[in-house]
Amino acid sequence: MKKTLFLFVFILALNPLHAQIDRSQQPLPGPAPKIQLEDPQEFVLRNGLRVLVVENHKLPRASATLSIDLNPIFEGELAGANSLLSSMLGKGSVNMPKDTFEEEVDYIGARINIGSSSAFAFSLSRYFPRVLDLMADAVLHPNFLAEEFEKEKERLMEGIKSNENSVATAAQRVERLITYGKDHPYGEFTTMESLENVSLDDVKNYYENNFTPANAYLIIIGDVDFETVKKQVRKLFKSWKGSPSKVVPFPVAKNAAGLEINFVEMPNSVQSEISLGFTTEVTKTDVDYFAMLLANRILGGGPQARLFLNLREDKGYTYGSYSSFSTDKYSRSRFRAFASVRNAVTDSSIVELAKEVEKMRLEPVTRKELDQAKAKYVGDFVLALERPSTIAQYALSILTEGLPADFYTTYLQKINAVNIEDIQRVSQKYLHLDNARIFVTGKGSEVLENLEKVMPKGEALPIHYFDKYGNTVERPDYDSALPKGVNPSSIIANYIEAIGGLEKVKAIVSKKEIASATMQGMTLEIASKKTNQQQSSLLVSMMGNTMQKQIINKDRGYNEAQGQRMDMDADALSKALPDTAIFPELNFAIADLKMVGVVDIDGTKAYELKVSESKSFFYAVDSFLKIKISETQEVQGNSITQETMLGDYKAVEGVLFPHKNTQSFGPQKIDFMTQSIELNLSFSAEDFQ
Repeated sequence: MKKTLFLFVFILALNPLHAQIDRSQQPLPGPAPKIQLEDPQEFVLRNGLRVLVVENHKLPRASATLSIDLNPIFEGELAGANSLLSSMLGKGSVNMPKDTFEEEVDYIGARINIGSSSAFAFSLSRYFPRVLDLMADAVLHPNFLAEEFEKEKERLMEGIKSNENSVATAAQRVERLITYGKDHPYGEFTTMESLENVSLDDVKNYYENNFTPANAYLIIIGDVDFETVKKQVRKLFKSWKGSPSKVVPFPVAKNAAGLEINFVEMPNSVQSEISLGFTTEVTKTDVDYFAMLLANRILGGGPQARLFLNLREDKGYTYGSYSSFSTDKYSRSRFRAFASVRNAVTDSSIVELAKEVEKMRLEPVTRKELDQAKAKYVGDFVLALERPSTIAQYALSILTEGLPADFYTTYLQKINAVNIEDIQRVSQKYLHLDNARIFVTGKGSEVLENLEKVMPKGEALPIHYFDKYGNTVERPDYDSALPKGVNPSSIIANYIEAIGGLEKVKAIVSKKEIASATMQGMTLEIASKKTNQQQSSLLVSMMGNTMQKQIINKDRGYNEAQGQRMDMDADALSKALPDTAIFPELNFAIADLKMVGVVDIDGTKAYELKVSESKSFFYAVDSFLKIKISETQEVQGNSITQETMLGDYKAVEGVLFPHKNTQSFGPQKIDFMTQSIELNLSFSAEDFQ
């Protein structure tokens, strides 16, 4: 009884304290953490190399960062030479073959990366003297071997070829070109033609003229002794010679005279790449810099930002929408808001991007938005300090960008000092739509008509048209691309004729196919059966075990995976039934088909036929064989497009069937190779149960 009474009194005593806490109010943020960055010890070599050393003995590791303060280089007809230089450095030296160099680095668990104007080395402190030796040797005595040059040149060319039809690559290339101009280092890009112009001597000349100590910085951080490091660095780098690289002026990036749309035609695009952007004069030393950082964070800095919440969470237009604000001491700073969106909502997404940018100017942000943005900056900043490369970059920025010595130690205090009025002030000052450019890269036949009706400022915007290399072109005329007499009916008829003729195709009443693919070193096998009676069976197995099963039988169907069966509802069944057809073309209602136009499929011209709201078939112009299927599905509120490439057609009983089926799963592609096809077999009722 006494124990119970004591507990009761204790609880009563706590109640007044509990009543004083209002848990409906978010706690006020505390003061920004105090940042302590150790001052580096410095020395300068006679050749101009400036060395900074920060001793930190908390962990037994050390790093070296070599950076050459090099103005951007406009390469012109030799575009790609710097990329080749970067790929050739770090492959051993004249004193050590590539294989021996890489084996030693791997053996001691170190990391050495060398680029056209930088180098980085990292290891345990016990191995650091040797690692610094290796980095210096590779940097100062590169072995420019002819065979290595040809190999790297071929690799870069293969990269250009593989990105030939990349919508994202084309979007970034044209956006940079138009934003900065074709004569600006940030606006040019490497082509097959410019790479062909580059010789090994050109690469050597770039190295000799630009990789010099006169404007170089070496920053060493970690478990090292200053005097020991100083002695080693003097020994390793004293022979490095070279004058400051020549500074060649380039044009200043110019914004648009008024809000405009720049459209890049990419017929193979299954979604549109959109962005809205402009350049500004804000630098890191500007009084508006920290307010602009937070304004950008609130607008498009992550999943809690306005763009993401609007275009993804509210509208479901995209996987994510973001914005970026970046400063550059060599050129104007850049702001851009961007997203990858479904074709059907391209115009609506542009309107929302513009609306959110304009809203930043017109309405104050909320206290919650500002506090969240500040908290994220504090967390990211403190976390970044754990990386030696971050400390090195901070030290370098202070030296090369004219920043005050306490720029980073007071960084969080300056972030914390920004208020709501500051955010609106800088938004009104810099986030102007009047001189912005909107970029859209996508499939014009599906997006252009609505794009021409976009009116974020109350009137239609001018549209400029470009190809994927930024060349000005006329507005695409999708109707003129079709030869006379070509229509959905003729395409289907020609396809049936191309694979064997209507009589042979109609004579096929069943089909059994076995195919296989390799995934992560394991063989995946697919066995499918189909009839012309809306019946299909699909079994996916690996190492003899059934991984997935799908059965459809006219008026019912189900999917089964890992022993769990899920019956199809009426909607799912109606969408799945067309895929049970051996030849879907035999069942098409011609009036329901939509002719999209002629598109490029990996270098092959093809007619695109929209067979449903979510699916398109592509037939080669020269052969009429079906070479691609594209289907878009909604999954948990997101739009996912799956592409299937068809090839390697072979005759089976006089009818051509594709024997190679390449399916895309996001960035991954898997080749399914047909092992056998059997026609007109008799299947039992159990096959479709």
